[in-house]
Amino acid sequence: MKWSEVYLSGRWYESYPSQLKGDEIARRREKAAQALDRESSRVWGDPIGKLKDCRGTVDLSGDCPRIGTEEEYPGNREELMDALRSLMPWRKGPLSYFGVDIDAEWRSNLKWDRVAPMLPDLKGKRVCDVGCNNGYYLLRMLREEPELLLGIDPVARYWFNHRLHQLFIGDDRFQMELFGAEDLDLFPRFFDVVFYMGILYHRRSPIDSLSAVAGAMKPGGTLIVECSGIPGEEPYCLIPESRYLKAPGYWFLPTAPALVNMLNRTGFTDMELFHTHKLEFNEQRQTDWARFESLEHFLDESDDSLTVEGYPAPVRLYVRARRKG
Repeated sequence: MKWSEVYLSGRWYESYPSQLKGDEIARRREKAAQALDRESSRVWGDPIGKLKDCRGTVDLSGDCPRIGTEEEYPGNREELMDALRSLMPWRKGPLSYFGVDIDAEWRSNLKWDRVAPMLPDLKGKRVCDVGCNNGYYLLRMLREEPELLLGIDPVARYWFNHRLHQLFIGDDRFQMELFGAEDLDLFPRFFDVVFYMGILYHRRSPIDSLSAVAGAMKPGGTLIVECSGIPGEEPYCLIPESRYLKAPGYWFLPTAPALVNMLNRTGFTDMELFHTHKLEFNEQRQTDWARFESLEHFLDESDDSLTVEGYPAPVRLYVRARRKG
């Protein structure tokens, strides 16, 4: 099986011929699809290719989206376990597939509980989750009857997470593309709501990145930003010398006023900082489904207000903003 062909067979964007850059979307999809056929992708593709297409009972009402019950799965249970294990580490959750409960590294339900009260009515709306990972937040939104839920993430492993949802849910409103934030130019003034959670501080050019988000949104649309930052009342950013939390991909960490100012200067208005908190071990931690190092390994052993590099430990900043008209 060529997974690239499976990916490219889904052309949801053709339903919007007057609004989207269909030819350019197709060209970038062709390029992105190549990652699915690489030898390294067989670790996910081979076990997932053995799974049966099965529509189970879907319950999206609680903290843990539940897809199917143990009794409903008609295939080999060990093959299902192999497929789910192949997708480790599971970063966002909790999730459950036909009775297999997945305790992910992040208790993403805690983020959802902070964000959900700030969302507009999603019925009939077009929503984009930038950096969607395994699709946890898209699943939480699916029950709100949106017109379209589009997750974008360039990581091949996360497309195979989406493949599970295609097999087990099969809802055409729920789509995923192997795109990054730099591909938002493909969707001019298209989305009513954009989630930009856990992404901004990984971008080398945050101002350009937020401008691209603004360009993909309808005037008046709602943006939810969640960002790692540092404490402070002045509009400053920390730029780590090399690594932060042992990772090289943290380019800057703003204070809350700095984040609000960035949004103001990139096409947004009505910014509301609706939540801040110091990241705690009960929200991000090592589990049996995410066995690599986690937050407890990234902070100073003797002072958890500091990272192992000696920088201020992260606070999480949540801002809602509206796209200027």
